Amino acid sequence: MTSTNVNFLEQSVSKFQSLNTDDRLTVLALLYTEICDEIPALCLNDVTNEKTANLVAQIQNLPQAEQLFALRQLVNQDEVGQTAIPTEEYTSMSADDKLAFWYHLAQNLGTTIIGVPDDYIPSEKATEVIDLLHTPNIEDLVTFFKRVL
Repeated sequence: MTSTNVNFLEQSVSKFQSLNTDDRLTVLALLYTEICDEIPALCLNDVTNEKTANLVAQIQNLPQAEQLFALRQLVNQDEVGQTAIPTEEYTSMSADDKLAFWYHLAQNLGTTIIGVPDDYIPSEKATEVIDLLHTPNIEDLVTFFKRVL
């Protein structure tokens, strides 16, 4: 990895981590839906789907308002409190499993998983992160996802 890629990655991770929870979810949703056709070929072939499928199914079985609450909790996995789903299952996943989990969620956004409303306009900070992550190098984007999930 070149120093430019390292700087890009550090800057992207830092800006993402400074976002509020809903902006983080927006960035994940928009980026995953843009690249969902490319991720499986790169890194999901070796991931066991049982772990991710179970957690996705738990979220799908929740009403949409509770789905959003559960996703917020997963993004803020360091926060404690009442949970809509057992977050330990997510926090114990490997980076590849988490990548697969969010990929499977993205495949179902707007159908069985609450989606980003069509008229939703991301905040300026979220747009800045999305713009920064529009890179032709999909491997850099996958590395970013593994660092922030």
